[in-house]
Amino acid sequence: MTDRIVDILFQISTGLLAPTLVVLLILMGGILLLLGGITREFLDRRVHLQTWRAFLARARSTGAWDEGFYDLRLVGYPARFQARTRDARHNPLVARKCLEDLELDMARRMAWLTFAIRVGPMLGLVGTLVPLGPALMGLAAGDIQSLSGNLVIAFTTTVFGILVGGGAFTGNLIRRAWYEQDLSDLEYLADLREHGARLGSNGEGHPTSLPLGPASVGAGPRAGHEAPRAGGRHA
Repeated sequence: MTDRIVDILFQISTGLLAPTLVVLLILMGGILLLLGGITREFLDRRVHLQTWRAFLARARSTGAWDEGFYDLRLVGYPARFQARTRDARHNPLVARKCLEDLELDMARRMAWLTFAIRVGPMLGLVGTLVPLGPALMGLAAGDIQSLSGNLVIAFTTTVFGILVGGGAFTGNLIRRAWYEQDLSDLEYLADLREHGARLGSNGEGHPTSLPLGPASVGAGPRAGHEAPRAGGRHA
């Protein structure tokens, strides 16, 4: 009975080898595309980095929103924010919604990298252990060709699993740093624009007036009537 169960498990584990290799190959292709995309984005960011940093420095020094933002040539999330809010640049709600959508987009992009970081090495381990059974059987039977073939598969899947995990981890670090910095800068600019809109609605850039209390409402007229009355007594 035990031998039958072991034989069933052996057949199942052996059958998992082909799907494991296919998934590893797909993940490896995704990692290569990821690294190519990161390289291209790095070159694009490098071209427009000085302009973007100069604009942010000017915004920090003045503490005011600059409509010149929509004349900049940007990449990444700043470019997407620029495109989505261009037609509603005076509506702070649109900017807030756009920022929330960009945060969700970042979470989705990072999710598959997290998946690859964890699953890649796991699949590499599965691809390593599964061929060891047939390899040991070949060794016991003196079949050196079967032994060497299965060991090649085992070591190859190990390397692929490590490469997938390492590539995904590297891409995750780089893109998370870029996107979090982009979202932080855009949130600051959105706050500046919202603050400027509030000041503009109050007229001439003055802060919002505080509501007047009962004492302050009556203070002005009462003081104005007291002065003539006092002058009349002295007269």
